[in-house]
Amino acid sequence: MQEKKIIIIERATEIIAKKGYHAASIQEIAEASKLSKGAFYSYFKSKDELLAEIVRYHFRLISEEIEKVDEQVMHNSRDKAKLKLATIMREMVKRGNFIVMQRHEIDSDIGKEMELFFLEVRETGRRKTELDLLDVYGDASKPYLKDLRILLEGMLYQFIGDMLLDGLLLDLDRTAAYILERMDDMVAGLLKRKSEPLVTEDTPVASSVFEKELREQEVMQVLHRMQAVILKLGPEHSELEELQGVVELIQEEMRGKEPKKLLIQGLLANFKGISELESLRTELAQLLDIKVL
Repeated sequence: MQEKKIIIIERATEIIAKKGYHAASIQEIAEASKLSKGAFYSYFKSKDELLAEIVRYHFRLISEEIEKVDEQVMHNSRDKAKLKLATIMREMVKRGNFIVMQRHEIDSDIGKEMELFFLEVRETGRRKTELDLLDVYGDASKPYLKDLRILLEGMLYQFIGDMLLDGLLLDLDRTAAYILERMDDMVAGLLKRKSEPLVTEDTPVASSVFEKELREQEVMQVLHRMQAVILKLGPEHSELEELQGVVELIQEEMRGKEPKKLLIQGLLANFKGISELESLRTELAQLLDIKVL
């Protein structure tokens, strides 16, 4: 990555962490990067593109340091887990502005690609953590891996939050050892009591916020495509204005907190018999998990 791009990303991360995404202006970011506003656009097309690059940049650097630990040959899985915890905390503290930045409400439309990126990073991290726990605590811990991962993440992120937001000063190696000792206590307690796991592979999971937003974006994209098709319909279709109105009603319903599927199902019936819209009508129904009437 170009050195100037890295400078822009670092300065932007600091400003967004301090002021929030919406309050941070391109002018301010450009000035902090020793650039004119016009020169900024030779590196990034928009603030949304910059935000996406900020996320990729910091996640990549954190991941690289964690991967270095994973690649080390260590005969004691516990020592490796402790080193990995300390490395995660060190990187998160080092990139404190990036962590704080994420606490701001960022409702920018950064697109399907970034939504999928967040989901992939989260799920990959969870799987790796559960495998690390299995290495440390053995097969007896298998039924509790998801519970243990949640408990571990809770302690880890709370300590990080107190350090970054409240100024708590901690030795990171000692903190990593402390967290691992508390995990020992919890595993020993679970095995001694033969407790039923709280979270398992069979525990029902509702769609995540990202997944819901991603599905909603896909629905809106299909609706935009429907509008474009309607504009191109021939003169034999006299109800063009009414069809556009139906699309707008579905868009309005999708913007609501809890879109009513039965209402949308009924509205989609207005497109029945219009061959140019049939595939889009079917795609929309599949996205919303409703039957085509």
